[in-house]
Amino acid sequence: MSNHPPDDGRRAGHGGSTAGGDRGFVRSRHRRHPGRRCMIVPGDIDRLLLIAPTWIGDTIMASGFFRAARTACPSAEITLAASPNLMPIVEGSPWFDRIESFQPSGMLGPVSTGRRLGRTRPDATVLLPGSFRSALTAWWTRAPIRIGTRRDGRRSLLTHAIPDADRSRPVPAVEHYMRIAHAAFGEGHTDTSLALTITPHDEKTASSAIGLDASTPLLLLVPGANREDKRWPAERFAVVADTLFREHGLVPIVAGAPSESELTRSIVDAMRDAPGVDGPSVGLDLHGLKAVAGRAKLAVSNDTGPRHIAAAAGTPVVSLFGPTDHRWTILPGCLERRLLAEPFLPEDTMADQAPNLCHIGRITVEDVLEASRALLAARTD
Repeated sequence: MSNHPPDDGRRAGHGGSTAGGDRGFVRSRHRRHPGRRCMIVPGDIDRLLLIAPTWIGDTIMASGFFRAARTACPSAEITLAASPNLMPIVEGSPWFDRIESFQPSGMLGPVSTGRRLGRTRPDATVLLPGSFRSALTAWWTRAPIRIGTRRDGRRSLLTHAIPDADRSRPVPAVEHYMRIAHAAFGEGHTDTSLALTITPHDEKTASSAIGLDASTPLLLLVPGANREDKRWPAERFAVVADTLFREHGLVPIVAGAPSESELTRSIVDAMRDAPGVDGPSVGLDLHGLKAVAGRAKLAVSNDTGPRHIAAAAGTPVVSLFGPTDHRWTILPGCLERRLLAEPFLPEDTMADQAPNLCHIGRITVEDVLEASRALLAARTD
């Protein structure tokens, strides 16, 4: 998805029945709609700006929030501000009318980015990131309504600061984003299911990269992560791939970022039976990964973004958790087996606080194979 150029004026059809100034909008927070409690954003708003989370997984887990925004404001022009790495993920979504780049880096980044986004003349800006920088950027959009969580000294930059969740215990990201949705758009929104739009371009990119017929049964392997301690041992992925190829004929696609090419190549080289495809070496980007995830019969993934892509695409996922608490990223309505390095951790202890006890190497190959077989059987039942 390419970024749309900034709009210096109002879009045709959104000519401006906008209340003047902050004050009129503050009154509108008490407007009631059938089946909803008080909402901050009026349902008949003209232009709405949403600022996406930073990470791929979080953006997918915010599906319920985005759905609520479109449902609550059906005639609004909705602009999503997202970092460039998220563009392939949100492309083709039915919830947004336009997408703008969000890169408030550097000392003046929030000023320049906020002013550029402000050219869309948003009547309200709702931000999902929790950083001070994102709130400062929202302030520079000059939207009369600016909604976000109350944290990191951001309260003065927002017209409506929502109390943040108690983070002394894991709060699922899906639940966190829905709290913002309920404050902004009313409490009648309950659909938290994940969503992902796979476009014809995604399909074409995947076919060109992996060189396999669309009917080939695939196994998606995701051995990378943004931290070394979140990565299950590479050689074990190869054993899983060989076993599932022998038992189910699944052709493994090993996905990863270009910076993970050494890791993915080592896994493909370690396979004895399976004809593995090394994603980075064949140019499998995020566009292609979306389509591969949608085609795959099963995904085996560390706790990283492609796990969420596969789950949102409707693919069964075996998710591997070491010293990151799985309760932060519970995925509703997905066919998933979460394997924990320490499944008997006390409820009041987070895996993030027990890195030795929750070493990801404690998850065995047989654990993964057992979960994989169960998911494959469930899919064919």
